[in-house]
Amino acid sequence: MSEQSPAGGTGTSGTSGTAFAKGHGTENDFVLVADPEGTWDPSPDVVARLCDRRAGIGGDGLIRAVRSAALPAGAHLAARAEWFMDYRNADGSVAEMCGNGVRVFAEFLLAEGHLPAEAGDGRWFTVGTRAGLKRLRREPDGRWTADMGPWRLTGGQRALADGSDARVAVAGLDGVVRPALSVDLGNPHTVVALAEAAELDHADLVHAPQVDPAPPHGTNVELVVPLLAVDVTGDHVADIGDVRMRVHERGVGETRSCGTGACAAALATRAWAGAGSPDVWRVEVPGGEVVVTVGEGSTLVEGTVWLTGPAVLVATGTLAPQLLTEPA
Repeated sequence: MSEQSPAGGTGTSGTSGTAFAKGHGTENDFVLVADPEGTWDPSPDVVARLCDRRAGIGGDGLIRAVRSAALPAGAHLAARAEWFMDYRNADGSVAEMCGNGVRVFAEFLLAEGHLPAEAGDGRWFTVGTRAGLKRLRREPDGRWTADMGPWRLTGGQRALADGSDARVAVAGLDGVVRPALSVDLGNPHTVVALAEAAELDHADLVHAPQVDPAPPHGTNVELVVPLLAVDVTGDHVADIGDVRMRVHERGVGETRSCGTGACAAALATRAWAGAGSPDVWRVEVPGGEVVVTVGEGSTLVEGTVWLTGPAVLVATGTLAPQLLTEPA
């Protein structure tokens, strides 16, 4: 497998400089750096500088591609996943998982020659993340499907029965505190249902929504508006659900999309809809559309879930040394 950098350099610290790529999944965008041997561990300040949209490359996060065996967080996964997605939020904080990011990570590995050719031909392969192993496959249309693994309603059956386990105040929505449902996808989510698209448009997600009780490690907050369900088979039962979503990501702010957030939005809406609700959901986000498929055998409280959506690499280059300089 080639160690060639996306810019034609010789790795993350060679004389030609640090090579990077820029990519996005439904406009949730990332700076990507190949560091196979794990020799570069950027500080939060460096990550924040790289992700700065005016003074850096710009992105919702940094993805470092490291061999699992070379990273303490991934060593226990190395037997099943050669590559580990080391993901940092735009503020430099470490995150467990990113649903859009893992698809862009897969596209990056494929473009870099770090995967066998058949990995891009509809066959599953596995990568490591801080939320565990994730399987991916490239669809014939170029989109990627990620097996996001297990999920659960954080509050369990009690939250399902009550319809909520948290309350959220969102700026721009007349100060009304709204009930919300917490969903665990390896990272935390809090989903708020809104009655109409106008409310979704008026919400101010520049400021972090206030969640009560406050999760100890923060949370991503999704605002969702259910749209039309679709009867594909003609049996008068909805086969595909449809929701529109905006999201405030912890450590980032509002983003154009969030993959795990789209899963959480679909799963919470499915829980509210109750038994017989669809297992396939289209989720509209400001940056496009993803498809969420609930795994066979899932209940309304827990199960598995897949996420399908685009992953696009848009640029490559070499990072200027001043972006990588640690503050004095």
